[in-house]
Amino acid sequence: MGERVNKPGIPTTDWDWIIYPKGLFDLLVRIKLQYPNYKQIFITENGMGYKDALVDGFVDDAPRIDYVRQHLRWLLKAMELGVNVGGYFMWSLQDQFSWTNGYNKRYGFFYVDYETQRRIPKASAYWFKTVAETRRID
Repeated sequence: MGERVNKPGIPTTDWDWIIYPKGLFDLLVRIKLQYPNYKQIFITENGMGYKDALVDGFVDDAPRIDYVRQHLRWLLKAMELGVNVGGYFMWSLQDQFSWTNGYNKRYGFFYVDYETQRRIPKASAYWFKTVAETRRID
């Protein structure tokens, strides 16, 4: 069917998915140019799986923050070129069950303690809250 190829120098997640935020920019600009009558584009799922660890009641998921920050920067560059983005949504709000990976991967802004079902905000949740409030990435 297909082949996954990882090129040297392109970072990957803990599960070998490439991290290439410029690809989001390239796709958005291509859609704008190729489909001039489009109305709006919504990014409905963007995020990364990461081996989050709860240490002393806190999850430091700096790689996730960096991932989102980079994607938002490229998204803003596309918008500066006139791409009409109507919304950007993270994948996902909290850790979840994956049909292919069970509970092995962590995805969201909130760590889920599967034993107690307690939700614990990760560093990325606090960072994204600040981004939303200040409308500034850095």
